[in-house]
Amino acid sequence: MRLKNLHIKLWLVVFCTTVHTFAQNDLASREEMIDEQQNINFQTFFFEALQQKAIENYDKAIYALDACYNIDKKNVAVLFELSKNYTFLTKYTEAEYYILKGLELEPNNLFMLKHLMDIKSKQNDFKGAIKIQKRIIKIVPEEESELVLLYIKSGQIQDAIITLKKLDSIGKLPPNLSTLKASLTQEPARETTTAKIVPVQDKLTKLKESYALKNDFNSLKLVLDRELKTKAFLDLQNDSQAGIEMFPAQPYVYYMNGVALNHLRKYQEAITILQEGLEYLVDDAQLQAAFYKQISLSYKGLGKNKEATSFFNKSLETK
Repeated sequence: MRLKNLHIKLWLVVFCTTVHTFAQNDLASREEMIDEQQNINFQTFFFEALQQKAIENYDKAIYALDACYNIDKKNVAVLFELSKNYTFLTKYTEAEYYILKGLELEPNNLFMLKHLMDIKSKQNDFKGAIKIQKRIIKIVPEEESELVLLYIKSGQIQDAIITLKKLDSIGKLPPNLSTLKASLTQEPARETTTAKIVPVQDKLTKLKESYALKNDFNSLKLVLDRELKTKAFLDLQNDSQAGIEMFPAQPYVYYMNGVALNHLRKYQEAITILQEGLEYLVDDAQLQAAFYKQISLSYKGLGKNKEATSFFNKSLETK
């Protein structure tokens, strides 16, 4: 009897162990199936998002990416794509939110840093863009030259000059920035940069000498035209400002001053001077259209898209 009871107990132990093992295996199998299905869903939604982005259906792309995000909230690719699609929709708050979450996971991701810098620039937050660009430079020192235009856009001209001189001193000044350096520092560009620069400087010098002798509007106009052509915007601002004082009823000098101010990212000053110059404009539709276009660019630089569109349309109508 005791032996029989022992057999029964052993059988129950084996049975329970087997049932428990089967239950565990079944649970593990279910979890694997769920994980596999989630992976399939993720890939399906992510591929759909890429397709929708390719045909510029950014809202639908975001909808698919949201599904991916609900599956995996720490997937950097999803966070990056969400940010990019929101950027295409000019929803910069959302774009910045997702790219910052991505950078929390990968702080040195170069592609995401460059994207964040672009978001800052699109919002005219150039000081914020400069901070991000400095992070990029720690990873890629060769991209220090990108700081120059950001400094100018933020109105930090002295910092731009310092950076230009530093790059020049270590032989890393890009050729396309040599003329800008010459303009900002009031120094002649080096002969080694390009063979065309020296004749350009000589011609401008001769025009300025001629204007100094004649002190007439036509001579000044030739100087301003040459400075615009050679992109010497700091010279253009200074000489056109002096021209306004010399020829206060000539709308052209106001226009050139506004052009220079826009290129130097002094948008509010540009609007003021351009609107003042319009008061002197009579029967010159082409110049009037040019004034409106510059005012449109000023408002665009300030992030005032409604006013920018209004003046751009005025420019088209005037033409």
